[in-house]
Amino acid sequence: MNSNEKTNSVLSYKAFCEGLNNYTPAEQELVNWLWGYYNSEGRKAADLCHELGNLDWETQVRPVFSGRVPASIRKEIFEAIAALKKRVERRRPLVRTIVAEYIIQALDYARDNSAIVYISGPTGRGKTYTSQWWATQNNHGRTTYLRAPSECTRRALVNLLCSARGVAHSGNCAECEQSLRNTLSPRNVLIIDEAGHLLSRSGRPGGPIELMRDLHDMTGCAIALIFTDVYLAEMRRGRLADYYEQFFGRVEYLVDIPDIPRRDEVRQVLDAYFDDPDEDLVSYALKTARAGDGQLRTLYRDLMRADEFARSQGRSIDPRDLKRFVKWRTDAGVWPEDK
Repeated sequence: MNSNEKTNSVLSYKAFCEGLNNYTPAEQELVNWLWGYYNSEGRKAADLCHELGNLDWETQVRPVFSGRVPASIRKEIFEAIAALKKRVERRRPLVRTIVAEYIIQALDYARDNSAIVYISGPTGRGKTYTSQWWATQNNHGRTTYLRAPSECTRRALVNLLCSARGVAHSGNCAECEQSLRNTLSPRNVLIIDEAGHLLSRSGRPGGPIELMRDLHDMTGCAIALIFTDVYLAEMRRGRLADYYEQFFGRVEYLVDIPDIPRRDEVRQVLDAYFDDPDEDLVSYALKTARAGDGQLRTLYRDLMRADEFARSQGRSIDPRDLKRFVKWRTDAGVWPEDK
């Protein structure tokens, strides 16, 4: 097999689950994590082999998924998987702001109670980044994160979920949905970002958002739907509000993120970059965060670029670096001295 092809073309989810029986609980956790990591974001076999330390696909990596790792290399293989898992978790640091904690609590609730939760808020408030971080920290084969495409249909969502779960989706929609349900149980969490794209424009039953309800009802899996606030407002007060009431009745936990960052939230962000930021810097950063549509996302980007610049100079970031990059951005990419 060409290592650029996907494993799920030659290894069924059923065969993968059967292979897990050949591992200890600790090994099962790592293999579950690797399966989820591999099947997310369209990764290729060659990329996975490279990330595992240039292992061979046919003799070293693929046998992991089928439960047939040779005893002579078992220790080496599982050390490589554990090392990759640690690297992946470190790639996505998180500043634990108040809003991030709200999102984490909702996702924890969904996981612990096999519940449906809604997370809503304006763009640039950390919904996507925090949920992706949570999915990385809570994988173990349990969590599937994906972003719904615009004008998403039920079949398109089924195909995306099947791909993310490592399931073939070549049959008709009903067959694919059954295959998808076979991979889910109350221990699984499905996180759908941009969930507003799942909303029906006609009010007719059977659309993509009803698929999520069906998956929850039929498998017991947890569902987390992440909306921008305009879509949630449409569900509550739009012309199809009566139709969507059936979905709100099933929601056990709802997070409504405030439109505007708070001062203490901005201070928490600055604490990740500066030692004891003073009130003037907090005021400046708060004004910066509130100035544009990006809100805290824009402030994060300014801080990361300023921090990278300071590190390239062999020193720690200081407030002048942040102000320099904010001015550079607001002046459309022109450095102050170049004006």
